[in-house]
Amino acid sequence: MTKSRDDYMPDVGAFLDDTDGDIVEAEFTVASGEYADKVMTGGGDTKVPIVIKLTIESPDLEKPAVQSFSVGSQEQWEIEDDGKSIKNVKNPDKHNFRKGSVAMALVESMMTTIGDGKLEKGQDFFIKRDTYMTEAKFYEGLSFHWATKELSFDIGGRKFTTKPPLPEKYIGEVKSSSKEKPASKKAESTDNEELDAVLVENAAGKAERELKSFVVRSGEFKGHDVYIKAVVSGKRLKELEDAGTLVKDPDSGKYI
Repeated sequence: MTKSRDDYMPDVGAFLDDTDGDIVEAEFTVASGEYADKVMTGGGDTKVPIVIKLTIESPDLEKPAVQSFSVGSQEQWEIEDDGKSIKNVKNPDKHNFRKGSVAMALVESMMTTIGDGKLEKGQDFFIKRDTYMTEAKFYEGLSFHWATKELSFDIGGRKFTTKPPLPEKYIGEVKSSSKEKPASKKAESTDNEELDAVLVENAAGKAERELKSFVVRSGEFKGHDVYIKAVVSGKRLKELEDAGTLVKDPDSGKYI
């Protein structure tokens, strides 16, 4: 990846607390970083977090803030429409998040503030808007005053505390909502020889779950969300196995 002087400058702004901000873009994607790795390695199964990622512009920030809110694992949710919606795997007709998820805390805060403290009034607003919380357009084009709030959850018997920014006051709708992604990002391919080489080089001795965890947390894959999604879903691993680039030991199930 080509480096620029911006890579060596301080990260200015992009922190939402006690500030106004417009949601200009929303996207469902696979979580990355330490949190994703902890969830993936916390149990016997691979449970990759799906998040709703909001891009929020504020006059108080020098650059947009990008904030993620956990929805649930890929065992529960499937990303569709190039990240513009998600589907409940077990019940496709279900369009609401689980109580206790960070994403549901976000949605409840949005509805309560829009409804002047009345949840039902906020629900009616989104009914008229004709969109589900499982769609990116549910979030886009809305402006709030944001403030951080500490939330505590119990995930599989493990205590988890986070302090995300949540809407504190509804400001109104923004005329220009969603921004188009750069064409280069839309055209990003999972067929990336350089990333494949890094993956294969680090595959030896790892089980599939361990290799997925490595890709999610490794800085060498940072910014390549499409590739990460393909690995986590198992699609790219299968393609490399079918091509003979990745080989599993039939006894241990680990890559050799």
